[in-house]
Amino acid sequence: MAGLGWERWASAGISPADLPDGWGWKLTRPSGRGLGDDTVDYVAALRDGLTVPIEEQPGVLLRRRKQPWHRAAPHATDSSYLPFVTDFPFGLWIITFVASGDEDRKGRNWHQKIWRRVPAWWALGPQGRTAAALIARIERATWQEILSMRRSYDRAWPPGYQDRAWYEAADLAASADRGTPRSALWPALIRHAEGALERAARSHGKRIRAFSDEQKTVAFAAAALAVEDLSPDLARRLLGPLRLSLGDAHAWPVPSWADWNRGEAGQLL
Repeated sequence: MAGLGWERWASAGISPADLPDGWGWKLTRPSGRGLGDDTVDYVAALRDGLTVPIEEQPGVLLRRRKQPWHRAAPHATDSSYLPFVTDFPFGLWIITFVASGDEDRKGRNWHQKIWRRVPAWWALGPQGRTAAALIARIERATWQEILSMRRSYDRAWPPGYQDRAWYEAADLAASADRGTPRSALWPALIRHAEGALERAARSHGKRIRAFSDEQKTVAFAAAALAVEDLSPDLARRLLGPLRLSLGDAHAWPVPSWADWNRGEAGQLL
């Protein structure tokens, strides 16, 4: 989707690949409340210009002497890559870690400063808007639509014919550092698409078998969106089964939680 990928970050004056040292990303609920046992209202923190103490674990503040990036909260990550998304839906924020002034014999505490809320689809890769739409659409699938995914897999690639797009795309994702633990966009999108399919099936009292044709259909579609900006032809081939069953994923509406675009309060620098 030309004009709707990571290049939009540049127009916002933000580059996720080149944030200043010490800057990073944080995931919250769409409401701005923290995930899990984090009850902080990050909307209020941004509005009021407040910093938020970081707890290494519930009730235990993170001390200044410790490195915060991987010890702070499970949803706060290094500035050189985006959060490893584990929760849907979610909100996305730009933060820095700052040392507080409340020093005692154990040292000062780390706090988070909330600078700006940004559209959550940014955490889903270059085709993040389509990825969010894909996950939302799969989650709403009827059982008949799931069965159509099963049939469309064989229609796209009849028995005896194997499209090698999956292997080519996996190699491309790895070469672009999108399939590694440090930048896990490829496996993350696939896992979330498969999770959405499982939730859809459960809503109809059904289960999805591992490596079933319907599961492969959604996995191939998610993989397509991880590399579409690098190879549109590979993406087109990978999206083939889903297109036959549900249509063009690029035409689906982006869920409102992912397309939040009102994060103008605060400044980056």
